[in-house]
Amino acid sequence: MNIYLSLILFLPLIGAALTFFIKPREIARVVALVFSVIPLFITALLLTTFKSGSGFQFPENYTWISSLGINYTLGVDGISMPLILLNAILCPLTIIYSWGEHKNANQYFALLMILQAGVFGVFMALDFFLFYIFWELTLIPLYFLISIWGGPNKDYAAIKFFIYTHVASLVMLLGIFALYFSTNINTFYIPDLLGAFAGLDDVMKAAIFLSIFFGFMVKMPTVPFHTWLPDAHVEAPTAGSVLLAGVLLKMGGYGLFRVLLPMIQDMGTYQGQIITIMAFFGVLSILYGTFAALAQTDLKKMVAYSSVSHMGFVMLGAAAFNVMSVSGAMFQQFSHGLITAVLFMSVGVIQHNVHTRVISELGGLTKKMPKLSFIMMAGFMASLGLPLMCGFVAEFLVLTGTYLTMHVFALLAFVGIVATAGYHLWALQRAMFGSFNEKLGDIKDTVSYEWIPMGILVLLIIYFGVNPAPVLDIFQAASSVIPGVELI
Repeated sequence: MNIYLSLILFLPLIGAALTFFIKPREIARVVALVFSVIPLFITALLLTTFKSGSGFQFPENYTWISSLGINYTLGVDGISMPLILLNAILCPLTIIYSWGEHKNANQYFALLMILQAGVFGVFMALDFFLFYIFWELTLIPLYFLISIWGGPNKDYAAIKFFIYTHVASLVMLLGIFALYFSTNINTFYIPDLLGAFAGLDDVMKAAIFLSIFFGFMVKMPTVPFHTWLPDAHVEAPTAGSVLLAGVLLKMGGYGLFRVLLPMIQDMGTYQGQIITIMAFFGVLSILYGTFAALAQTDLKKMVAYSSVSHMGFVMLGAAAFNVMSVSGAMFQQFSHGLITAVLFMSVGVIQHNVHTRVISELGGLTKKMPKLSFIMMAGFMASLGLPLMCGFVAEFLVLTGTYLTMHVFALLAFVGIVATAGYHLWALQRAMFGSFNEKLGDIKDTVSYEWIPMGILVLLIIYFGVNPAPVLDIFQAASSVIPGVELI
């Protein structure tokens, strides 16, 4: 039995423990970077031997609480492997971006690494009990990142984030326990429980599905359960916003593909209603998030609402329930993680250097900040779905796949695409072009430890836009083996 996954999982925790007790920030940040880069190298190594469509790979299984059927069980497949890669990429880049952090730097970097480990655990765990532990673990470091390093309303935002997501997680836990006790198979192994789900009556199936669905909806987040997200983003430090939007939101989408889609084929009389509900919430999130972003005056809040809209495509693609839409939704998760990281990093540079994010107070930043302007423009173009960037590939697949089975929902979502271009271009024109606002004073461009990680992300966005096959082929193979997904 190999231990590759455990190494990826526990190295950040070891690094966090070491970093926490190292007072000099110069040493703490180097230790944090080293222990976040090693998992990236291991992940890249696993990708060289990963076989698409071959079930769970690199498995680890150790008995934990045998009387309850709880085990330490890890494994990855085509649903989780690219998301593990995404997490492995974003965390070290975020640490580099935060190189200049001074306030309790050792604790700051340690919390980032605990967050990385928690997300790894969610994507690797094949035992529902273990999955839930890592799911909840991610709340703790982000709560402290917001409440200690956040903005003026950090306490309110941190508490709101914690209460919303924790309550939703408890509802999800009730659904997991209902599934466990109803099936009577004495195991928390996710594939076995999903297999036994088919034997339950339709009312119990619907209750279990909706309770777990609620937990994933809040985490994504889906309208109307999204209100914690803009507050959390606005008050969080830039690194917290990057990892929140880049990987934490992906936990909800991952749950859709890992847990809920295999359940849909067994929903019996409620199958049609469930699919319609998912599609409705997907389109609602796309349209509401888009028009809410269009109304924002704060650049960071605009990007936060754009995440609500883009995650709506994940929900819509899952609801369309065919290989094209589902693989597009999976790829949307991956591409959005890269794109939103660039956007939040760019807004963070503006906040640090200009000391305002209010769009009407900016203007002409290209004259003073050419490096940032180029990177931010690339991020905005990717976010609005410009061809040759990875966001276009994802949204094209989702819309095309959805149109094949759900015409009306696809057309409604297309309205969101048009409006998305509108608010991105409006914000870009107001903030970056035109006459420079002299009231901003003498501002400087981004420094090397900020533009290097942003530049790397832009290159990845373009690379996967031109050549999506390395990740998209994995997602397509995974989508084709989900029970019930149509091979269109």
